[in-house]
Amino acid sequence: TVAPSKTATPSPTATQTLPPTRTKTPTPLPPTPTATMTAKEKAEEKLWQASLDYLAFTPEEADQVARRIDFASGPHESADNACGPLTVALLKSGGYLPEEASEHDMWLLCPREDNPECHGLEILNREFFPKQEYDYIRVEESIGTYDWVENPLQPGDWLYLFVRKGISNYTGFDHMIVVTRVDEEGAAYSVTNINYGEGFVITEALLYDPEDPGVGLFYDLTDDHLRKELGMTGTAGFLLIRAKNP
Repeated sequence: TVAPSKTATPSPTATQTLPPTRTKTPTPLPPTPTATMTAKEKAEEKLWQASLDYLAFTPEEADQVARRIDFASGPHESADNACGPLTVALLKSGGYLPEEASEHDMWLLCPREDNPECHGLEILNREFFPKQEYDYIRVEESIGTYDWVENPLQPGDWLYLFVRKGISNYTGFDHMIVVTRVDEEGAAYSVTNINYGEGFVITEALLYDPEDPGVGLFYDLTDDHLRKELGMTGTAGFLLIRAKNP
């Protein structure tokens, strides 16, 4: 999680804990890839299985995962600013990025075009997602109102969520996620670092469910009634990076 122009992250102050964004069912064990699966399906299963190794249900465990990713040093290496490095680690573990891809280079990445100090788009193109192989799709509509049924996400999609300042009394933040699975009903999930009110954990969060409109992390993150507990992001849209030939 990164701030739009600074490195600080919000510190929720509410004493009431917001329940984690639900998944429709408890996370099941992924099936073992079989010979009848396509190469794309096998890759998606591998990504999902790999993502489960990063789950951390307490702030202490989440900080341990952050240190295991090894993207910074000392006190800077914690779950509250690990969103970018976590996406790289997930994609590397799932075989979507090469082993030489650097988690550190995604730390505090800023691809904002409204800030001359941000060079994130150059870094993304040079180090992770070359534009000859990936589509860069910038959408300015809030993730809470965007039509995900008409434009569904896919496993392996990388997203940068932008916050719009001045629409809430609480400070928002920019955030990076990777889609780690899409279930048979089209619901999309991400293993991501998030603070539900008692410190950052790393959980598999439902992003949206086409069968249950308005439910999921994308709606929670743009709901001003949840600001203190969860923070705000995605209100200024998102950057989606997707492989041209998955």
